[in-house]
Amino acid sequence: MFKKFIIYAFRWQLSTPILWLVVRNLGMGISSTIIANLIGSAIFFWVDRFIFNAKKNKITELWQVKEESPCQSCGNPGALWRLVKTENYDRSDAKAVFLCRRCSQAKLRELEGRGIKAAFCHTQ
Repeated sequence: MFKKFIIYAFRWQLSTPILWLVVRNLGMGISSTIIANLIGSAIFFWVDRFIFNAKKNKITELWQVKEESPCQSCGNPGALWRLVKTENYDRSDAKAVFLCRRCSQAKLRELEGRGIKAAFCHTQ
């Protein structure tokens, strides 16, 4: 973690020449600019870490939707769904099986029992 911070702080220091031009016109020198960059990197290192790690922790899902067709499980007509891909579940290459809301909810409960998480839940 410390190594990442040092690299991050160095990246911040690369902006010193531009920032120095602004700070110099306000009456400060290069040392003030370097200190300002060190303070900025110490603050924004944690902010950026939070922002960019938040994206990694999200579950991304891919669903297919089919309008007004019979469910391939119970035969009831209506809007159908198919979970194609989520964390540790990938049916991209499998034969498509579209299910109605009731059958799809049952399938999601079955998948949850096997440790596969799906964030989306249809409510129609």
